[in-house]
Amino acid sequence: MRPTCTVQLLGGFRVEVDGHLVPTLAWRHRRGAELVQLLALAPGHRLHREEVIDRLWPGLSPGAGASNLRKATHYARRALGGKDAVVADGEQLVLWPAAELRVDAELAESSFRKALAAGTGLEASADLFGGELLPEGRYADWAESHRERLRQLRLEVLRAAGAWTQVLEVEPSDEEACRQLMRSHLEHSERRAAIRVFQRLREILRVDLGVAPEPATMAVFEEAIAGDSSQPPSAAEQAQALLARGLVSWSRRELDAAEGLAESARELALQQQLGRELGEASSLLGMVAFARGRWPDRFRQHFDEALELGAERAPFVLEAHVCLVQAFLTTADLEAVAAFAQRLLDHAIEAGSLPGEAAMSLLIGESQLFAGQLEEAREWLSRAAGLFEDLGGTSGRAFSLLRLAEVAGAQGRRSQASRQLNSALTLAHQSELASHLLPRIYAALIETAGSGERRRQVLADAERAVRPRESCGPCSIGLRVAAAVACSRNGDLARSRQWLADAERVAGMWQGTPWQAAVWEARAELRRAEGDEVQAGALLKEAAELFAERGRPLDEARCLAGIGQAVSVSESRPGPGRLRAPASEASAASPSPRR
Repeated sequence: MRPTCTVQLLGGFRVEVDGHLVPTLAWRHRRGAELVQLLALAPGHRLHREEVIDRLWPGLSPGAGASNLRKATHYARRALGGKDAVVADGEQLVLWPAAELRVDAELAESSFRKALAAGTGLEASADLFGGELLPEGRYADWAESHRERLRQLRLEVLRAAGAWTQVLEVEPSDEEACRQLMRSHLEHSERRAAIRVFQRLREILRVDLGVAPEPATMAVFEEAIAGDSSQPPSAAEQAQALLARGLVSWSRRELDAAEGLAESARELALQQQLGRELGEASSLLGMVAFARGRWPDRFRQHFDEALELGAERAPFVLEAHVCLVQAFLTTADLEAVAAFAQRLLDHAIEAGSLPGEAAMSLLIGESQLFAGQLEEAREWLSRAAGLFEDLGGTSGRAFSLLRLAEVAGAQGRRSQASRQLNSALTLAHQSELASHLLPRIYAALIETAGSGERRRQVLADAERAVRPRESCGPCSIGLRVAAAVACSRNGDLARSRQWLADAERVAGMWQGTPWQAAVWEARAELRRAEGDEVQAGALLKEAAELFAERGRPLDEARCLAGIGQAVSVSESRPGPGRLRAPASEASAASPSPRR
């Protein structure tokens, strides 16, 4: 009787042989599990030996790769119960060739394709999807193409079935699904439900500095808020319509129109005491002003107005400028930033505004931190953290603790930095600014991690918590850089290149900032991991010069220290044919602010 083997890859990795579950402990050697997973996903469940090595261990030499493959085959056979589980057929490896083999991902993909071709059975086919492909191996490069293919096929099936709510669970920014769901609600006279769908979409899109909904989506929304005479739109809905149109104008770079619509929304929000809409209007006006090189004047105006709003509404205005404040820190002279913040702090104290005092104490502390004045930075940031705690300001306190952790890290107090970052992380999950805070905090946690295993764990946590499509692009640059460096130090060069390419793409939108230098530094780490110490030193020199130009002495010093290490390693490199030792864990610099 032929043995049977069922391999589950969707929602988690499980294997049953003849109805008996292979215990988790049997997969304690990751190489064996990955070999089974790779072969289970391969056409015909077979792959050439060299292809297996290239996919699972792309950075290894042929000899080291072959050694890993022998070990992986041994562990896989032991877990599955014998040599028949993984068979060598010439130069190819085959998974269970003599068994009845069932792979849930394969069955789901086949069902998807048949349902799409026939146009029937779509709902039943969609139900076969048991979850994300190998969620425990989300960062495995070799699985990504399979994961994305299944994701796109599932989306096609859900769209064809008209399962718009499920489409949005998979892809929250899918505007066609939003429009269809909104129209469905309107057909059933559920106007408020249609408006809520739009509001969720707008929240997702505006995270990344003001991406606008498509005009077709706007048209359905305006139909929804028009309603009927018995149920006119609320003031909040009117303001949201103005803001959505303003974002459309912003996306088209029609700055005058965007400014006019944002002003109208802000006036309405002030009149009706709408905190959230007031903040969004202030953010859009700030973006227009930044594009015109007039942001400090606009922020000063909004800051002075916020002083009169009280502790309830002032934070909406001040937090609306959070990304622009950070951009200001990266582009302006730090002494000028500190002087600017000090003047506004004096206004806040005179007006008795604790939110204003807290915000400017934070900005002064940040400017001192980046200038390398660590004790002064610690005092200002501690003051800000205390004020935000008194106010119940979750976002401001999280930001203050993040910066205090960066001070502690720069002073070599790693354990204190970790405690502060974990406190900041808890607050960030509760914050309206989570899409801005989480990537920054996870970047600092990666830099603070003291071992390769800890870096892997923190990076895995970050990938679960930080959704790229729902996170602020500029605020995520630091995470991309930190991830690239961590992967280089851990020897995961393929993933490092992916993170680095992503960091370069986003940082390229912000020329003339320290982010450009941070990318050069990350590239140097990759070159060092590849064994090219000379090129690593040259890149670090370039990064140090860029950091110096932007007035970042701590970052400059870290890169200069790295140059010395690169030179010493290069001079003592082993000759041809000898293995190069991995970069020492001790070479990981204490975390200091790159952003």
